[in-house]
Amino acid sequence: MHSTNTSGWYVSLHGGHTAEFCDHGEGRLRDLLEAAAAKGFRTYGVTEHAARVEERFLYPNERDMGWTIEKVQDDFARYAETVFALADELAGRLTVLRGMEAEVVPADGYAELMLAYRRRYAFDYMVGSVHYVDEMPIDNTARQFEVAIEAVGGLDRLAIRYYQTLADMAAALKPEVIGHFDVIRKLGWRYGDVATPAIRAAAAEALEAVRGHGCILDLNTAGYRKGLDTPYPDVWVLELARDMNIPFALGDDSHAPDQVGAGFHEGREYLLSHGINTVTVLQRDGNAISRIRVPLTHP
Repeated sequence: MHSTNTSGWYVSLHGGHTAEFCDHGEGRLRDLLEAAAAKGFRTYGVTEHAARVEERFLYPNERDMGWTIEKVQDDFARYAETVFALADELAGRLTVLRGMEAEVVPADGYAELMLAYRRRYAFDYMVGSVHYVDEMPIDNTARQFEVAIEAVGGLDRLAIRYYQTLADMAAALKPEVIGHFDVIRKLGWRYGDVATPAIRAAAAEALEAVRGHGCILDLNTAGYRKGLDTPYPDVWVLELARDMNIPFALGDDSHAPDQVGAGFHEGREYLLSHGINTVTVLQRDGNAISRIRVPLTHP
């Protein structure tokens, strides 16, 4: 068990979701950050999901819990207040990076909305993720995924649209980090090949956008929790990104205190085994954020 680790690479830039602010999270943010400190993190990024603004984008679980858009928005405002307060309280023990995970809905106005959130709450950084394609959820329930496949005319087309949406998001938001680049395979593998030549070509174009806008790719270890053979992204994406000199950062995508740092040592070995010897981390000095590339070669 790796209970402590003070290596420079041991930084998560994607995660920190809890039941306080997320329908599919567990525990409290305070407890999650205490777990991060106990496990040896010196820096830990928290990136709660940005609030949606229309009822039609509520997930089935949120509806079942009686949530409303007003609650989602109030929770996000409360999250911003809480993460800043905890960052101040834990300073000296743990540097808490105060972030958000962007959504791509509504399709015709998300960029302005997400950038406005960032300005309003003065977040340190943003993770840009795609959980919807053409305003249809693609990583929530199998039934919703099937509806999306039917709506666009097949799995190939859905995956291509996914990567096109990701490329557009990278250009519109220029987030520091791109979250779980190939999350389309989370459910997609059940319905066919999510790495056909056409899909790979679309993914390559998305990686060009990622590189062009200076984004970091999330080596997201939640893939292990989801029953996949690898983290996000899969080997073929990883190697293509490596050859394009796109930097990586580790992210546990934690949704509970006991998921903090989960899979990090396996993720490190995954990167090293494919010739990737560094990760890029963010550091905060006051309110200034800087990027630092650090070696993975020191355990």
